[in-house]
Amino acid sequence: MKSHKVLPVLSLVIIAFAASTQAFAAEDLLSVNKTVFIQIVIFIVAIFILNTLVFKPFMDLIDRRDKLTKGSIKEARELEEKVKQIILEYEARLNEARAQAQEERSKIVREAEAAAAGIVAKTREETGALIDDAKRKIEAEAGVIKEKLKGDVQLLSKEIASKILGREAGV
Repeated sequence: MKSHKVLPVLSLVIIAFAASTQAFAAEDLLSVNKTVFIQIVIFIVAIFILNTLVFKPFMDLIDRRDKLTKGSIKEARELEEKVKQIILEYEARLNEARAQAQEERSKIVREAEAAAAGIVAKTREETGALIDDAKRKIEAEAGVIKEKLKGDVQLLSKEIASKILGREAGV
């Protein structure tokens, strides 16, 4: 960098300052003489060197850090907004999926209820048919039994009459 060029200049300035202060050390300390101008020149050169070697790089470093920090903050905010947007999209899709699932569930329940109603109706029909068939069989059997009992009733009545009368009824 620039430091390898500035260091020899700085060392020459320090040597010149030391030599000038020794040359004028014999004079009065508070008097204004040539050393004041040399010191002013050395001060200006030192300010220039410090500005070049320390202050400007330090300020550049601070500016770069601020840019990086602000850039990172901006990037973090952008990412946060993207995350919020993704979350909103996810929630919308989730709500849509829930609505579809609810609709499918309702459809399946309606179909199951219709199927159950069909099964119940079919079972009622079959049960009604079985009951009707059983009634017809019972009525037919009752008719057969009545006919059988008619013959038996006449025979029984003759027997009862003969026992009561003590003789055989007219055959």
